[in-house]
Amino acid sequence: MEYDERITRLVEQIAQLVKPVRIIIFNIKYKPSGELLSFKLCVIIRENECSKTEQKIYISLDCEIPFDVLVYNAEHWKSVISDPDTFASRGIMNGGVVLYESE
Repeated sequence: MEYDERITRLVEQIAQLVKPVRIIIFNIKYKPSGELLSFKLCVIIRENECSKTEQKIYISLDCEIPFDVLVYNAEHWKSVISDPDTFASRGIMNGGVVLYESE
């Protein structure tokens, strides 16, 4: 599936800025006219500095479309997706699409 170029551009910028393990888009909202309204990304990083990484993304990057970012440490991510009752498992893994994955 192709995504709006503004989403793709932001994902590329996040990848360059924080070198994540994975970026997942899990929520996209549209106006009734079909125009993109907002979106949410999950960024999984190797480091433990999730709050600092989230701040860095918001401070350093800009997008014409409102967006939210949730940042997880890779170890914690593995733990939360193994529980089917967590938001990470239900809302992100089951409803999301990986847009970036490091090699």
